[in-house]
Amino acid sequence: MAAIGVEDGIMKGTGPSGVGEPASAAAARQWLREVAGQGFVPHRDRARTVLRGLLRRLLAAARAEPFDPAAGRPIGAAMVEARMASPHVLGVTVTLLAEVLPALLEPSGPASAPERVRLLLGQFAAGFTAALRDTAMLAAEELARSERVAWRDEQHRLLDRLHRARLHDAVTDLPNRVQLREYLRAAVVEARPGMRMGVCLLRIDDFDNLNDALGHRAGDDLLRTIAGRLRDVVPDPAQDGRYLLAHLGGDQFAVAVNGTTGADEIIKISRLARQAVSDAPLPWIDGYQVRLRTTAGIVEDQCAGTAPDDWLRNAHIALTWTHPGHRPYAVFNPARAGQDLRRHRLAAAMPAALERGEFEPHYQPMYSLAEPAVVAVEALARWRRDGEAISPQEFITLAERTGLIRPLGQALLRQACQHGGAWHAAGHRLLISVNLSPLQLADPALLATIDEALDRTGLPATALQLEITESTAVDGPDEILDHLAARGIRLAVDDFGTGHANLAALSHRPITTVKLARELVTGLDDRDNTAATAVVHRTIQLCHDLGLTVTAEGIETPAQHTALRTLGCDYGQGFLLGRPAAAAAITGLLV
Repeated sequence: MAAIGVEDGIMKGTGPSGVGEPASAAAARQWLREVAGQGFVPHRDRARTVLRGLLRRLLAAARAEPFDPAAGRPIGAAMVEARMASPHVLGVTVTLLAEVLPALLEPSGPASAPERVRLLLGQFAAGFTAALRDTAMLAAEELARSERVAWRDEQHRLLDRLHRARLHDAVTDLPNRVQLREYLRAAVVEARPGMRMGVCLLRIDDFDNLNDALGHRAGDDLLRTIAGRLRDVVPDPAQDGRYLLAHLGGDQFAVAVNGTTGADEIIKISRLARQAVSDAPLPWIDGYQVRLRTTAGIVEDQCAGTAPDDWLRNAHIALTWTHPGHRPYAVFNPARAGQDLRRHRLAAAMPAALERGEFEPHYQPMYSLAEPAVVAVEALARWRRDGEAISPQEFITLAERTGLIRPLGQALLRQACQHGGAWHAAGHRLLISVNLSPLQLADPALLATIDEALDRTGLPATALQLEITESTAVDGPDEILDHLAARGIRLAVDDFGTGHANLAALSHRPITTVKLARELVTGLDDRDNTAATAVVHRTIQLCHDLGLTVTAEGIETPAQHTALRTLGCDYGQGFLLGRPAAAAAITGLLV
């Protein structure tokens, strides 16, 4: 049998000579072989030409807009007129064309190509049947009657085959995504008041890697083994119609249960399914004994007010909250899903917001604790979108995850240098402190960006302070930190006391300032907490011994302020001293 395949989106065939030929010609040749296998075909060259013409007509009808499946009827009749007419010929024709036509229509065909092919072949079969009937009636009425009866049975069998192929997975023979959606739709439409349902979406976490390593044939064997194990723990729908086990393709299976009593029921089914797949090693495959890990996304709720697609979507969302080995399953939570959706929308909106200049720095003043004077300001990013002030806790994390922290940090640095340059030009010798993320520090263009910002704004390098994390201070690139220090730029360790940095490690880095984390400052509210006071006092002393200045963050009470001043802390910032404000407000504060 000649091969028919697809390369680069173009179906090609290999004829008897092994030489490539056009897709339609290869398909027509294969079609003729299948038809000839059912009986004698006169004038084979003519028959091949006829079949190629019919194939072109079928493709044109499938692509036509608007689509009319009735176009298949005369094509089916034309095949009978070409004296290629028998129920078996139609059977092999429908089977072959159901496989070939969708492939020939890709990739430029309509998205609904499989459904169009199904409808078109139904009309093709009807036209074929009608023509065959008419031909038989001309020969003998009794013969025509018997052939019609035989053909109706064959047609039912063909339709049953098509129906089963539409609703079942070809590898595992389990219900597929289409049948699962029909099950969910029926459950929602027919649900009585108060009726509940649950869906467990099971993912074989290691399947993709195994499939690539062992090959797709071994991967299919693996899927069939997994399907068999899941059948052992999920009741057969024929015995209990509440359950449906489906294979959605690839590494995902689903269990739907109608009439649940609560989330615990579907969680139990999830556990049994995961144990069936994971607890016992799978049979040896190509010399390997495979043991799999699984995770499950679970949704359980009332059917009322839901749509069929909601269930799979919510199960998929819950599946994203799992982690192999740590969180093997997660139950859908609408509030958490809403937060995820908000984060996704904000992440999608951030690039355009950066281009529109929606991000701007606000400045929190830092005071000398020895005398009430503003000595520095810390630039903090703010984002106002459609009149809403977006919390930095939301968008800073998103920026770090998406890599947008680099352009955001650059924009913030330039604006802070611009404002700082203006303040210095007006005679206010403020230190401008800007946060620098690890991603920014790893940017090869960092030094050039800083030099350009300082040159353009006139801000002296000695008036710029960059705040880095503890981990960056300890493990960051020595060369970059040294270059920054050589320019006169001050380097501060932010949130000191929350990470793994220690003063001994910092003594070998060009650090000038340590900023005590608010967690250390908070303990100073309790006068009886001598341990907290001792930790802060000793930290300040050690920093001073190393020639480092100390700034306390998060000062919110008079008790904290008094304690820090008594302990010799150099500078402080926090809501007690001043909240972050726009540049204009800081200018007013300095006058």
